[in-house]
Amino acid sequence: MTEASYVTEDLVAIWLLLAFACCVSYIIQRSHLTILPPSGAATLVGIAFGGVLRLTMGQQLSTRFEPYTFFYALLPPIIYNAGLRLQKKGFFINFTSIIAFAGLGTIISTVVFGFLTYALVKTGFIHRDMLGKQPLLECLMYGSLVSAIDPVGTLSIFADLSVPPMLYSLVFGESVLNDAVAIVLFRTLESFYYKDRFTSATLLLVLLKFAWVSLGSIGIGIASGLLTAFMLKHLGLKTFDCDRASPSFDPTVYSFTIIALGAYLAYILAEMCGLSGIFAVFFCGICHSHYALYNVSEEAGTTVHKTAESVAFLSETFVYAYLGLQVFTFSHQVDYGLIFSAVPLCLLSRALNIFPISRILNMKRRVPIPFNIQVMSFACGLRGAIAYALSLNLPNAKPDDDYDGIPVMETSTLFLVILSTLLFGGMTGPMLEMLELKGATDREAVGDEQHAAEYERMEASFEGRIERMHSTGFHSRFRDFDRNVMRPVFGGHDGGAGGAGPLPRDVVPGGGDAAYEPPQVMLEDLTLEEGPPEIG
Repeated sequence: MTEASYVTEDLVAIWLLLAFACCVSYIIQRSHLTILPPSGAATLVGIAFGGVLRLTMGQQLSTRFEPYTFFYALLPPIIYNAGLRLQKKGFFINFTSIIAFAGLGTIISTVVFGFLTYALVKTGFIHRDMLGKQPLLECLMYGSLVSAIDPVGTLSIFADLSVPPMLYSLVFGESVLNDAVAIVLFRTLESFYYKDRFTSATLLLVLLKFAWVSLGSIGIGIASGLLTAFMLKHLGLKTFDCDRASPSFDPTVYSFTIIALGAYLAYILAEMCGLSGIFAVFFCGICHSHYALYNVSEEAGTTVHKTAESVAFLSETFVYAYLGLQVFTFSHQVDYGLIFSAVPLCLLSRALNIFPISRILNMKRRVPIPFNIQVMSFACGLRGAIAYALSLNLPNAKPDDDYDGIPVMETSTLFLVILSTLLFGGMTGPMLEMLELKGATDREAVGDEQHAAEYERMEASFEGRIERMHSTGFHSRFRDFDRNVMRPVFGGHDGGAGGAGPLPRDVVPGGGDAAYEPPQVMLEDLTLEEGPPEIG
């Protein structure tokens, strides 16, 4: 009897793929190359690696891209790192705009893409026999998954080329929340697949369930983050005298462990309750940044930040490299109507999302979103790993077949992800120059001197830590609640013993290593003398 080995040729090949992709990404960023983002480079490495494997091995890999591995192992650290590193100033200045693009915009993109795809099915341009028993619902699910944008490569180029903070905040905020919205919308639609026949009237129930899942997930994320902060504050790990403990005691280890367990608790608890782990872990990361990290030492804060960043980088690199690997190492079923219509419909649905919503927002924003930033936001609608992972979760169109899901939609999504990552990701640098956004400030991007001065004044007000503000409403009430109730219990800036303390050095957008302090703009500052600071 031979001993079973868990190390296979496929596992070694995947390890080599990841190592090589990391090396290529390092060379690209060290050389300051903007023509190809790291995510695009990892994809090309995967395509080349898959081609070599196909020629040398002459067979397909037995290891398939599993959505469970992606959603429960690779995606949580990526989203948590995004919440932990969120630039609160830019996020809250443009909060309403970000919510509009990520929420309403994703729904618009889903409906436009889904119904137009269904119209092509009815006309015969897309073969009906390739789909399952509910083509309308399947097309809407397809629309929801391709509405998940993932501009990882674009954001890295933004940081290298020092784009206006307004553009970075809008794209980053939309991309993170958009992913969560797309996943919730997809799963909500999926829950109706095996019920009665899906009609347009069912969309109301879908939207109601979507609202419940979103709010419930946010609540779980905040609760988990506050629980972590409470434990760290009252365990006293930041101020504990190590001389009183055993020689092997290290408070940094316990601080990091509690934070990591708290973050993953938010994800798995939300998933167990049938909610969205993405929403939960993102808002848990925000709570950790706002409260928990003030209750740990500088060494523990450094460990948390750098570990989260490293794991997120490895996860992103692996996902894009493995997506490229699948081009040659897996069999694909193709519907050319579905493939040829994917890119035009994506561009159309993205345009009907960005430009109309921007026009509506600009009617109320004190500083309008300029047209060049609107165009760049439109071009940043890249489809990424989340879209492909969701395509693997499509319901089984042909129960009698061995293949799960809808193979033609899976192939079309893979084609769309790779094309958008390589083509649109590679166009980011030239487009920034063409739109005069490379190295531009918000004043230069906005153009209008009056609006530009207003935007800079608002940013300065955020950074000024105004102690006394003549304001009323939600922000004022939350300021008092946060200062008088939350901070004494959960910690935070000026939160008493074991409270505020500097966080580690960190990499800031725009390149360069700069001393990173905890966000000095707390929610109590989200009000200006002339009115609420929110311009978006």
